[in-house]
Amino acid sequence: MKGKNAHCDWKSAPQKKPSPCDRYKHTCIICRGFVYLYGGRNTTSLRDFWRYNIVKNEWEMLDCSGDGPEELEEHSMVAYKGCLYIFGGMVDSAFTQAKTPLWMYDIDSARWTECRNVPAETESSAPTNRKGHSAVVYHSSMYIYGGYFGIRGISQEFWTFHFDTRKWLCVPTPSHSAGPGPRHGHSAVVYHTGMYLFGGLMGLSEQKDLWKWDFVSSSWANIRTSQGPPPAVGHASVVFKDSMLIFGGGISNSSPTDDLWNYHFHTQTWK
Repeated sequence: MKGKNAHCDWKSAPQKKPSPCDRYKHTCIICRGFVYLYGGRNTTSLRDFWRYNIVKNEWEMLDCSGDGPEELEEHSMVAYKGCLYIFGGMVDSAFTQAKTPLWMYDIDSARWTECRNVPAETESSAPTNRKGHSAVVYHSSMYIYGGYFGIRGISQEFWTFHFDTRKWLCVPTPSHSAGPGPRHGHSAVVYHTGMYLFGGLMGLSEQKDLWKWDFVSSSWANIRTSQGPPPAVGHASVVFKDSMLIFGGGISNSSPTDDLWNYHFHTQTWK
């Protein structure tokens, strides 16, 4: 009984306030001064949903029942106009392979919506479930690259989801520009009119290459630099001012790194 009472009394004891358990393969996004966190893996797959108040330094658990996603790992989450969009990361099965796993969370109404394909007959023109892909927002669309389908291999698919029409389109890439190829565990950010993609796994080999997708010319370019981070998988990257910051990640069968790298877009240099 003592343990039960101790659990019930967390409101009166500040140090007892709830917070997310340790995890990996989760996803985080900042929207309107809050950090939102969904799912990942501890000893099993998780489906909990948390919000962190940056000013108050407090966690709050949000509802993920009803139409919300199930347990997810290596999914993506982006924010657009007060809504969060979560894609992929479902446990591998015949059911999930045939499903477009996209959910929308409206922050104001605190409601989940499962974004089914519109219309139903275009089932084939939407991406199937995957893990370890990247997702970014450019103008009024989400762009998804790569990922893996369990035993069915690694993707080099490039998809865009238009938020206003809720329609998927396969991004046509010119035949003359090679692009990053099939990979997962990479990162991607948007700066000005480009999407910058770094690292990840191609087959069994970790990468340290940097690619730029130009939204204006619709073409890939490999950015070659003299120095830069070592190969990395499962790292995180963000844009800050005129730089991309890359943290963590690592290579298989070794400990993750706690290195922080800065890529400056104008000088095209790493430090």
